[in-house]
Amino acid sequence: MVYKYNFENATEKRQADKDLGHVLMPPNDGQVNHPEHLKQHNTLQVIQREALNGNYDVVKQMINELPEHQKKDTIEMIKKTVSDMGRTYE
Repeated sequence: MVYKYNFENATEKRQADKDLGHVLMPPNDGQVNHPEHLKQHNTLQVIQREALNGNYDVVKQMINELPEHQKKDTIEMIKKTVSDMGRTYE
C-alpha cells in the first residue's frame, strides 16, 4: 500500500474527504504492514496478565526489556489495570 493520507493531520484529512468522500478511518491494512503493533499488543497482554496474577518480578523484568520510550506509558497502563481490579501495583 502506498502512503496517501495521514488521517490525524487536518489538512490531509480534508484532502482525503475531497478525494474519497467523508471517511472517518482509512481502510484496515491488517498486520501485513505493521506487524510490530501485534507484537506490542501481545506483549502488553502478557504483562497485564502477570501483573494481575501478582507476578511483579516477571512484570518488572518484561518492562525492563521494552524500549525506553515505551516504559513509562506501559507502567501507567499496568498500574491502571491493576487498580481497576481493586489492587495496588507495587
